[in-house]
Amino acid sequence: MRILQLCTDFPAGGIQRHVLDLGSGIRERGHHVAYAGTRGAWMNETVDPLFTHIDIFKVTKAGGPTLLRLLNAIKGGISLRRTLVKERIELVHAHESAPALVAWLATRGLGLPVLVTFHGAEPERITEFGRIARLTADLVITPSYNSACDLAADGGVPKDKVVVMGLGVHKRPRPAIPDVESLRRELLGNDGKTLVVTVARLAHQKGIDHLIAAAKLALATNPALRFVVVGDGPQRDLVKEWLDEAGVGGSVRFVGHSENASLYMAAADLFFLPSRWESLPITIVEAFQQATPVLATDTAGVSELVTEDVGAVVHIGDIEAMASSLLFLTSDKQRLQHMSEAALKRSEDERFSPRHVQDSFERLYEQWLGRK
Repeated sequence: MRILQLCTDFPAGGIQRHVLDLGSGIRERGHHVAYAGTRGAWMNETVDPLFTHIDIFKVTKAGGPTLLRLLNAIKGGISLRRTLVKERIELVHAHESAPALVAWLATRGLGLPVLVTFHGAEPERITEFGRIARLTADLVITPSYNSACDLAADGGVPKDKVVVMGLGVHKRPRPAIPDVESLRRELLGNDGKTLVVTVARLAHQKGIDHLIAAAKLALATNPALRFVVVGDGPQRDLVKEWLDEAGVGGSVRFVGHSENASLYMAAADLFFLPSRWESLPITIVEAFQQATPVLATDTAGVSELVTEDVGAVVHIGDIEAMASSLLFLTSDKQRLQHMSEAALKRSEDERFSPRHVQDSFERLYEQWLGRK
């Protein structure tokens, strides 16, 4: 098979990791896989010779007025069409709505199937995504059953046009105990007793402002809590303002991007993800792999991952509930230990196995090429 994986852009992120892992797995099975999208740190011409730069980022809302974005989409479609012909691509797998639109424009008259994956969006955008998906895609893929229901109910996508496919998450080795203990000592300092870690981009989606507000409320009751956020992003300057306003800079620490986020997860007593929207967050599975319980907001597939035996789920934006759950979950070390054991066991589910997921996608691609 000759497959093109099409992404908006390629910064460090969960969607990009899924796209690259999927493409790599399909390649290992002997198929031809090319990539396209706006170049970034994780994928560009120097990283992979089968990458084509097409500035799809300018097709998103960040691209400016609607007319300008439409012109960028047409321009991107023309460039992508050249790549499809040159690489003799047989199927395009787009990730999110802007790539789906560009793929649809590029494939007019070529008879190529276009599949699009929905990786989650704020509720008000689901209708828009559904409208674009109905126009552009032969099939809509999503990793979450709840997201599939949202696409049908709010996006108007026919149920028989939506399929749920897992997200393979490569197992990270458990860090050495001395390394974990050393990091805990550093992050807890002299007065900290309990470590709460978040791994996320500093972006509106991830609810970092909610994290700081919840931390402030929880610290008023338990000053021995310590919060650490691993990640970087467009809100890095805002974060400094939020910390100053909340007055919790001594207990909430931002360490920036790390190539060893799993070490921070292993050092944590609790993983905290206060996102405004998600579909099926890879970071939750990675926390489970490090035997770390999870507190997260009830976004689409989160409740499919996090149950009371491995943590807790609270409503999006409910700061008081976040603070209460932070205090409750970290108040009993024995309960945390039981949750830790259950989290590690859950990480071994087949639905998180990259090989299982890649096998499933290979069969799906073959099915659609057979239909063609």
